[in-house]
Amino acid sequence: MNEQPEEITQENQLQPADSGQNETTNLHEPISWQATEATHEARGMVWYTVFAVIVAGLMALAIFVFQSITFAILLPVMAVAVIVLSIHPPAIIVYSVSPKGVYVADKLYDFSEFRAFGVIREPRGDSIILLPVKRFSPGVTLYFKEEDGEKIVDMLGARLPIQEVKPDGLERFIRFVRL
Repeated sequence: MNEQPEEITQENQLQPADSGQNETTNLHEPISWQATEATHEARGMVWYTVFAVIVAGLMALAIFVFQSITFAILLPVMAVAVIVLSIHPPAIIVYSVSPKGVYVADKLYDFSEFRAFGVIREPRGDSIILLPVKRFSPGVTLYFKEEDGEKIVDMLGARLPIQEVKPDGLERFIRFVRL
């Protein structure tokens, strides 16, 4: 009977595959880290000029084609909101993965809410997207530093299947315009 608890303990720890270290990830201990809530990209004067020209063009379209003054007034209001949000740097929040689920800024997301996860590696930073079980629910994105990635993926991989994640059309557009 003494051998059985040792086997369980060994099953509950993962040895990093590509690391020569003797470090193991204990799947019963929570992993916590701090990272930004989103990636932040610096924008130059050209970006703001192009943005202003597009908003002015949409306003002209709203007035002359759609004949909608209300929409034409709403466009600059939305543009100001986008600019304010793009200038504001993302907050640093605490992420945590535990046997109970994933905590993002003190909000618990149970593992049963997700069907899988995927890792996205980008020059701007690495992230994990948790894919929801419900069709129209939004995914949860976890940003992390490269040195924390292996432990996080090990912990999530013990509870959820990993799958390749490709950005959808809206996400590709947002990255293209650097929002």
